[in-house]
Amino acid sequence: MLRSAVVTCNITLYRHNRRSTIIHNIMKQNRHNRKFSSFNHDLPQKSVSNNEAQNLFEQYIQQSLETDAIEDFWQNIEAYTHEPGFFSFGGPNSKLAINEPRFIRKLISVSVSEKRNEGDLVPTLMTKKCCELYENLDKEDRIKFLKILAHDFGVMRDKVFRATDHYIGLSNADANERAILRAEQILRHAMIPVHHIFFDRINRLPNGTKFLMDIRSDLLEYLRENGHEAALAALNESLKEKLSSLLVGFLTLKRLTWHSPAASLERVMKYEAVHAIKDWDDMKRRVGPGRRLFAFFYRDIGHEPLVFIQVALTKEIVNNVQIILEDPNPTRSIPQVEDIKCAIFYSITSQQGLSGIELGNFLIKRVVRELQNEFSSIETFSTLSPIPGLSKWLINAINVEGDSILNKEEIEKVKSLRKELDGSGTEILKHLIKSKDWIRDEKCFHELKPILMRLCARYILTEKRRNLALDPVANFHIRNGACVYRLNWLGDISKKGLDESFGIMVNYNYILDHIENNNRQYLCDGSITISNVDPVLVDEAKRTTNIKII
Repeated sequence: MLRSAVVTCNITLYRHNRRSTIIHNIMKQNRHNRKFSSFNHDLPQKSVSNNEAQNLFEQYIQQSLETDAIEDFWQNIEAYTHEPGFFSFGGPNSKLAINEPRFIRKLISVSVSEKRNEGDLVPTLMTKKCCELYENLDKEDRIKFLKILAHDFGVMRDKVFRATDHYIGLSNADANERAILRAEQILRHAMIPVHHIFFDRINRLPNGTKFLMDIRSDLLEYLRENGHEAALAALNESLKEKLSSLLVGFLTLKRLTWHSPAASLERVMKYEAVHAIKDWDDMKRRVGPGRRLFAFFYRDIGHEPLVFIQVALTKEIVNNVQIILEDPNPTRSIPQVEDIKCAIFYSITSQQGLSGIELGNFLIKRVVRELQNEFSSIETFSTLSPIPGLSKWLINAINVEGDSILNKEEIEKVKSLRKELDGSGTEILKHLIKSKDWIRDEKCFHELKPILMRLCARYILTEKRRNLALDPVANFHIRNGACVYRLNWLGDISKKGLDESFGIMVNYNYILDHIENNNRQYLCDGSITISNVDPVLVDEAKRTTNIKII
């Protein structure tokens, strides 16, 4: 009833020629629109004249404000309410894919308009059209869209300069407290990028939060492939802050089982980034007996697992992930409830658009609490984690350090493995690991084990960036308060595992009584806590500083 009343009201409004007034105001606004920043950018321009672009935009605005379009907007909301998992802005009937930069700029300008006499309807409709346009653009044109958003809709610097001058003037003039507080408020508001209004309006749309995540995913992919670009990097940080403020504190933890909605399980299969889920039989094993899968969901997109963790319930700390992933009959191999002593976190994945937002930390802590409530017998919470940066780091270290990365005994051992090859010990080592010859040669396999394990210990414990662990997975768990427990030779014998880390995996233990102290020491001075059970780790710890052995 409410929706029908609103639609009827809007139809009446436009039948009384209000539409022409709004369109006139929008056109006037865009004719006098100026750039919001001083960035210069070289977006490819098509040979479309200003008049043609203006006519195209006016025609599009008029079509968008037809009563049918308004009713369609409300029907979209109704459709999303009933079938949120199937909602898309750029549906099969949508033909909007105009990549003309001037058109995009005008469309966004209307979307971020905050004129009180025009209300929220037009900006909301135009924001939806922006989303529809974006979804129908190809990869290259999406980046054009984001560049326009980053360059032309950032901080309005002239407003910042005026607000700053005003604030400094008040400070020098001994103004009263009320005037200074008001000036501070104006300055804070001036510092907010215009695209924040755009993000807020998108977030109010059906599936808007997910759309923001997808935009950031596109941004991150472009920045990874093309390197740092100041305006887009700033847009990425702005979007990261917006998503963090929207999500953190408003998430719901759910356990996924074989009886959970297929849409959610399907997305787990799609997003899983650590150990790919091959098919539905594999998915069934991941949520079956002796396994747990927990995920955080957000109220607006209840079918989308934002970040999820997979757990194996075992008698002891596992040293090989294939034991978990490829168990043909987990029902037989799992221990009785009273014999479950360990919870092994073997995979944690977040959606790409949420990269850098610390949801995994909250997820692990919540899951530990859930498992403690379900299994009072659990004594150990441990991970079986990949070491994704090891192979690349070692190749680079060999190129930079040469033979100094190995000791004399290791150099002689490596040279003896390939006497027919000329070159230094590290050059032969690089040849072996790049060609994968060591995997197929039994002698190489056994001789290289202690060398690669020692170098792996160095990589995890010693190699730092800004005083934090260089390996991203190590940094994640150590920062969360875990200690490094054990390195596992042939922990992952999949192609991915052998390529990334020579098959080595690592256990990080979450010792509940030590988590807070470990976290504080690591963030304070880079100190890493290790267990005394692995001699390789202990030997490396003795050669370096800021390592605590427990």
